[in-house]
Amino acid sequence: MSVTYRTMQGIVYDTIREAILEGRYKPGQRLVADDLAKELGVSRMPIREALQRLEVIGLVTSAPHRGTSVSELSEIEIIEIYHIRAVLEGLAARLATPHLTCTHHQQLNDLLIQMEQSTSTQEIDQILQLNHAFHLIIWNAADAPRLLVLMENLYDASRRFRRTSLQVPGRLAQIAQEHRKMLKALMQRDVDLAERYAIEHHEITATILLDSIHRNHTLGK
Repeated sequence: MSVTYRTMQGIVYDTIREAILEGRYKPGQRLVADDLAKELGVSRMPIREALQRLEVIGLVTSAPHRGTSVSELSEIEIIEIYHIRAVLEGLAARLATPHLTCTHHQQLNDLLIQMEQSTSTQEIDQILQLNHAFHLIIWNAADAPRLLVLMENLYDASRRFRRTSLQVPGRLAQIAQEHRKMLKALMQRDVDLAERYAIEHHEITATILLDSIHRNHTLGK
């Protein structure tokens, strides 16, 4: 296998993976190799290989006579990822609280103001970037390298779910309010409250996602 082909194969895989994680390919949407090949300007071979790799990591599913489609959002995965995130985010907030300086507080506040402004214009991509920057300040201030790696990995693992949750009516405004509560606790250097609000934020997100899945299943019956 040539280096050029391996590079193309990787590009195709990354492109389809990103499209799924960012919600451009929706849960349940069929992924037809011929259509994807035309869309990406490649042959069917790297498409088929990419879909096989994506099936291994659970982002797509294949069934006889039905072809390949984007995996539906998994309730079990949501519960697992967000409950773990809730505990670790709470720990990160507790550890970070004593280390956050006035400069950090100002940076967090500036990000939150931008997030609130983006909420009014429904700019989801901008909100996602600001959200990550907000949490990253807290993770870094926790001064726990292994925890930071875990948080980054879990943040990436929840990308699909995060975008879905933001599309639930009213959720954008709720998220801004939840972050504002976290920031207030951090600025007051209240470690217990900071931990509690960080945990609550992720538990609320998990509940909203599960409710959304149940509602969609009910409508689909």
